[in-house]
This record gives sequence, C-alpha cells and structure tokens, in this order.
Amino acid sequence: MSYQYVAVDVTRSSILLVGETLQDLNKQLLSEKGQQIVQQQAIWMYRIESATLVKIQQVIATTGVSFARVTQPAN
Repeated sequence: MSYQYVAVDVTRSSILLVGETLQDLNKQLLSEKGQQIVQQQAIWMYRIESATLVKIQQVIATTGVSFARVTQPAN
C-alpha cells in the first residue's frame, strides 16, 4: 500500500501541503513557504492512502467542500 502525508489547516477545510513521505512533508514545513503557513495557523498532519487522497482531492476540486466534510465518516 502506498501512502502520502498531508498537512491541513486547523479547521480542516483545505489541504496545505502534500508529501510522498513524512520526511518530505517535514522538509516542506521547514521551508520558507512551510514556515509562513505554520506562523499563520496551526496544522493537522495525516497519513492517507495515495488512491484515497486522489479521490479526496477530486471531490474537493469538483464540489468545493472542505477536507473535513469529505473525510467525515458516514453515519
């Protein structure tokens, strides 16, 4: 199984950064762009199966709903 790592904003409304590995995501967070993000807001980090992440990104792109809404468990 292939996984990717994502950083989302504290309200879980949007995906801010995506890394192939946790190390890659951490490098992005330590970059100038990543530091600007972290200084503005807290983030959540998740490990997500790659195929699932693609589906999540497609739903967000086509519907505009938040990351939290797309990943919310069905009742």
